Amino acid sequence: MGADELAELRREIRRTAGGVRTIEPDGAVEPRGSAEPAKPRRYRVLCPRAVVEARVAVDEHGLITELLLEPVLDDRSRPAGQRLREQLPLAVALGILLLLALMAADAVLAESRAGMLAALLGVPAVAVISWFSVPWSWVSQYARLVVVGAALVLAAVGLARLPGLPVGRIDWVQLAFAGLTWPAAAATVRGLREVPGDRAPLLIANPLPGSRALIGQGGGGSVNHHAGHPVQRYALDLLCLNRFGARARGPAPRRWAAYRAYGATVAAPCAGTVLAVLDGQADQPVLASPFEPGPMLRQHVYGNHLLLRTEAAEDVVLVLAHLRAGSLRVAVGERVVVGQPLAEVGNSGNTTEPHLHLHAAARTGGELVPVPVRLVDHPGRTLWRGRRLDR
Repeated sequence: MGADELAELRREIRRTAGGVRTIEPDGAVEPRGSAEPAKPRRYRVLCPRAVVEARVAVDEHGLITELLLEPVLDDRSRPAGQRLREQLPLAVALGILLLLALMAADAVLAESRAGMLAALLGVPAVAVISWFSVPWSWVSQYARLVVVGAALVLAAVGLARLPGLPVGRIDWVQLAFAGLTWPAAAATVRGLREVPGDRAPLLIANPLPGSRALIGQGGGGSVNHHAGHPVQRYALDLLCLNRFGARARGPAPRRWAAYRAYGATVAAPCAGTVLAVLDGQADQPVLASPFEPGPMLRQHVYGNHLLLRTEAAEDVVLVLAHLRAGSLRVAVGERVVVGQPLAEVGNSGNTTEPHLHLHAAARTGGELVPVPVRLVDHPGRTLWRGRRLDR
């Protein structure tokens, strides 16, 4: 594996499971030789937030040749800290909205110009942060217009009252806090932009035709968790919205069918030839939060997926992942055209809820290079989180 890979693995375990407390041999043992004692190949790794099964293969020189880690069913009650961490995305979103509401209320209720100054300064910045950072699809995308619009209207009402108010005294602490919201808003907008790549964008059609397709992950590092993986720098996670503008019936339901994307038809976003197909892997359990530890079934990271060699650029391959078992309708070597049904959205692979994962890469000089993607109808528009593909 190499020291760098092991160091990266330790960092990942520390981030997702809280580090390692103890490692215990688990299961059968196998002898390495007649003159040597048996060495266990399975281990049970106890972490603060998860229990992990490790399977290790070692050659005659003692070097690791294979290492497989997966969370296992754990009947221990999770500590309060872990349960709170699982609700972190929702808590952060509510905190941003609460801050926006308080600043908007200050703009209306302030009794002096100085008192209103901090509110009028902070409302636009926090509105920008909430517009791009809050996961509105958990409740409704339409709520974004209502909440942010109402905050800006209240700020405008406060601005209209400003000439008739006394000067008053400035609260420098409140003013400084409001001023800090502008760098945060600027960082949020800056983070939407993708890091420039070496390849021209691949133009694609909407792979979820007939659905209200929403980008759940996409754009720059602040709004796309894939951006830290070199090959998946421009990857998209696509959700579907119901008629109320939400991705599911409820904030975090456990049933696959509660998610609007589950079972949605995936169509070829570009013309090409099928290079690889994997089918037959079951859907993963739905997690209430990205911070919730497993259990996950042992599967390929993409789950059921297919790879297309694009006709626009023969060295570019498009990956469509997390598909529903038994839904794939194409075979290796088959040529597909834009809009041709390929499969259905599922929840297989490394995923927390039903969605379609999409990314493109080109093999250049023996290495894979990420390729940006753009909609053929809007080639100049960056695809970042919160944007719709069907508009």
